Amino acid sequence: MSTNLFLELGEDSPLSRIKTYFDALQHSADEYLFVVDAATKQVMLSKNFVRDFNFPEEFVEDFGNLLAPFVWHDDREILEDVMGQLDSAMPGVEINGEFRLLNRNGEYGWVSLRMTVGADEFGQPELVAGVIARMDLKLKADHVTGLLNRNAFHVDLMKELNSSPDARGAVVFVGLDNFQLVTETYGYEFGDNALKQLAQDITNILPPDIRLYKLDNDMFAFYVSDVYPEEIEIIYSSIQLCMREIRNIEDTIFCTASAGAAFYPDNAKDVINLMRYAEVALEFARHKGKDQVAFFDSAYYERWRYDIGMQNLMQNSIARGCEDFFLCYQPQINAKTGKLSGAEALLRWYDRDGSVVAPMQFIPLLERSRMIIPVGHWIIENAIKTAKRWQEFMPEFEVSVNISLYQLEEQMFYDFVKDCIERHQIDPHTLVFELTESNKVYDWDFVNKHFNAFHELGIKISMDDFGMGYSNLAFMKNFRCNQVKIDRAFVEDVLNSEYDRNIIKYVIQMCHANHMEVCIEGIEDEATFIFLRDVCNADIIQGFYFGYPETEDVFVKRFNQ
Repeated sequence: MSTNLFLELGEDSPLSRIKTYFDALQHSADEYLFVVDAATKQVMLSKNFVRDFNFPEEFVEDFGNLLAPFVWHDDREILEDVMGQLDSAMPGVEINGEFRLLNRNGEYGWVSLRMTVGADEFGQPELVAGVIARMDLKLKADHVTGLLNRNAFHVDLMKELNSSPDARGAVVFVGLDNFQLVTETYGYEFGDNALKQLAQDITNILPPDIRLYKLDNDMFAFYVSDVYPEEIEIIYSSIQLCMREIRNIEDTIFCTASAGAAFYPDNAKDVINLMRYAEVALEFARHKGKDQVAFFDSAYYERWRYDIGMQNLMQNSIARGCEDFFLCYQPQINAKTGKLSGAEALLRWYDRDGSVVAPMQFIPLLERSRMIIPVGHWIIENAIKTAKRWQEFMPEFEVSVNISLYQLEEQMFYDFVKDCIERHQIDPHTLVFELTESNKVYDWDFVNKHFNAFHELGIKISMDDFGMGYSNLAFMKNFRCNQVKIDRAFVEDVLNSEYDRNIIKYVIQMCHANHMEVCIEGIEDEATFIFLRDVCNADIIQGFYFGYPETEDVFVKRFNQ
């Protein structure tokens, strides 16, 4: 065909009349565009069409046969059918088809072909406007960052693994730490802009032959061939530096990232396991304290799998009304009289084989998964019902219940507690709410606001585990409570250490001076009890010396005695 076909068409040709508009349109479109002269079947192609498929020029004839070699062989009948409909198509009719087309990278991807027939001034078919949209790119690109997404990462990693039987390298997942807090604080538009910025910054520091991908939510990924752990640590250090600041028009915030890496073929030889192992390694890095890189560890993976299994079992249990959960009660003794004054309600859970799972194994899982919210309702309901029955014999009997920060964040938690008190007609002054894991509190105004509301109902508020972690005098100052509960680790050597004895005495004196009572946990012998009672002037004692946590029926038998 002549390269001067446009001139041969003549000024009255429908294609020549619209060429100026067609040229302007194609510069603002990523899709492949074409226009068909309904009478002559001559076709005008967009420049990207000519470039990517190496067509002879922008004006061609027999368009269907030219395109057919680039269509997946099983889909060529679809193309023939679509092009065949042009012969009888009337103005206003839209013709559609989807098939796999070879792209400029030598890969087949799904495309959507759409054509619409336009009429001349007499209502007869004149021009057919067509577009071929590259569906594979739309499915692969992350709409926020523009990076290729998880599906593309899966495909490209598979090609890497199949490139050579001796292929070696690492899959690395990078996750932003606490990024949900950033979006909740500054808004999702700021969060999207931050992701765009970080995607560009990380891309800039990665070696040119490494492509960055955007996975789910706030997670990125890349793979590196022929790499050692030490080199991954160097790359991660560079990522750490560029993650430090997220800039905005008015704000600059600091952000950290954790990373996990799995190596092929040492850890796995297939895409699915490599991606799973890299994600588990990322969780391991976060578990160790965040802002660091961790490599796949089989022992941690087995623990992770066990935790996932427990979560599924607990979810099923909750769906059945928490039937596998039960409460144990540990007695609390009035140190001055030596008589029972109350009990702490402690959650326990039966595994599938009927064995009791240690609380430290399943309670953190409940909290991380937020299942503690429905389970927390169940605990309060049953603890109040039990305490109400026991108060028929001992009206001042108190029951203590642990409350986590996740429960305070539940919008209906206060209403539930208030309704539970009213339904069971229990004196709220006989309830104690213990704040657990106070070291994780970042907003004391929020915590005090909610606990003050419970205090106004008459519920006693306690700080649990004083002396552990960051639960110290500063937290006592921030948290307005009625009771301080000193952890067992704080008193286990009190008889042998003058230093420990003095700390206990002065902490109790300080609490009493501020009208707070003191409960001490972990008392296992008479000598420690006597010292805490007579020398330290403790108020409430709890520990194995007075009783282990027991189920309700066992506790009642001891109580009746």
